Amino acid sequence: MKAFTVREITEAVSGKLIQGNPAAVLNRVSTDTRQINRGDLFFALAGERFDAHDFIDRAMAEEAGGLVVSRRVETGSWQGPVVLVEDTLKALQALAGNNRKHFTGPVIGVTGSNGKTTTKDMISSVLERKYKTLKTPGNLNNEIGLPLTLLELNHDYGAAVLEMGMRAPGEIDLLAAIALPTGAVITNIGETHLERLGSVENIARAKGEILDHIDEHGFAVLNGDDRLARGQAARCRGKVVYYGLGGDVEISARGLSSLGEKGMSFTAVTPVGDVKINLPVPGRHNVINALAAVGVGIKTGVPLEEIKEGLESTRLTSMRLEIIETGRATVINDSYNANPASVKAALQILDDLGRERRKIAILGDMFELGRRAAEGHREVGEEAAARKVDILVTVGTLAREIALGAGMAESPPAEIISFNSRSEAVSMLDKLVRQGDVVLVKGSRGMKMEEITRSLEELT
Repeated sequence: MKAFTVREITEAVSGKLIQGNPAAVLNRVSTDTRQINRGDLFFALAGERFDAHDFIDRAMAEEAGGLVVSRRVETGSWQGPVVLVEDTLKALQALAGNNRKHFTGPVIGVTGSNGKTTTKDMISSVLERKYKTLKTPGNLNNEIGLPLTLLELNHDYGAAVLEMGMRAPGEIDLLAAIALPTGAVITNIGETHLERLGSVENIARAKGEILDHIDEHGFAVLNGDDRLARGQAARCRGKVVYYGLGGDVEISARGLSSLGEKGMSFTAVTPVGDVKINLPVPGRHNVINALAAVGVGIKTGVPLEEIKEGLESTRLTSMRLEIIETGRATVINDSYNANPASVKAALQILDDLGRERRKIAILGDMFELGRRAAEGHREVGEEAAARKVDILVTVGTLAREIALGAGMAESPPAEIISFNSRSEAVSMLDKLVRQGDVVLVKGSRGMKMEEITRSLEELT
């Protein structure tokens, strides 16, 4: 963050300085004493399962530059500044918002049900051609992660790309109010969090909260193939640009061609010209994500040839369609998260990469689907059968519905195996996987399917 005096920090967080020098200058923050560095301003966050006030002694021992607390603490001989606030999380968010207001470059907010992290990575790679770009690390896209990312923003950067996640109405509104995006991207509206929000229409309205924060000088880049994303456009006071593979969009693609494990080739068709792109990420759905990055690049003044260069050098966050060559098989590690739409897209990639080879899909439970849980899992099973998966392995109770859907298909997989746990599945991998197989691993975050990926990597 920019350098703030303790007095400025105290004012920004509506706190009270109860110890220390108000003229002291700080320019870094931390919320984790395991990662704190000397001179960091430590925010003692408190939640249902933790309270960082219990680790204040460690923060002082690591020579923190200051403390933000919601209750008085004993500091002994430590003489650094202590700011007392009502709520340390709100204070963190307030300081992040204050830091954001000192930044004048483009700030792009990315939300949607699927593809947020991948699209964020692509947009960042494009903007890097013109600006030094800060992007959300991993998927730290919530009420803590986004402020921490914003507090990394300083005048060394020319742009920022911020992923915004949600689990309930009002959460995107909060994040966007802190980030003040100059541009917004909605990748799509799907069934993730259906259990909490009740309908895809409610999900669309919640995702659309980001558009309420785009002023007349800003822009939105929306998936024009998604009627629910389109339906939120009127909330944006700035220019709206649509992208997609269907009609009535400003940015589209033609000539899509699979490059196998090397990705996809296509020609981006835009208002400023057409350009052929070799995207180093497999999957038709990732061409659509790339078109969002094209739209953001155009709106932020990146020349078309440099947009091409940015997309062709994209590197994705881990556990998102990682292609791993092991001693025995090709593994598609897409284990970070899952919902019906994203699993179907991953199965399409398995089908594409597995031509002339045996295809194995190892699929875990998909959470938060509410009343659509059984149906959504069965649909994935039907897709696995349609994609001619040879061996379907399901992990978890809900995923048994995937097996049911596949088994009822006209041409089911040759072998369908259901396990209750990851450990059971891992114990069978050596027997199941042969030399030359292509294996997809995917499931919801809580299933920790990456542990299966690690076991696959150990096969020789």
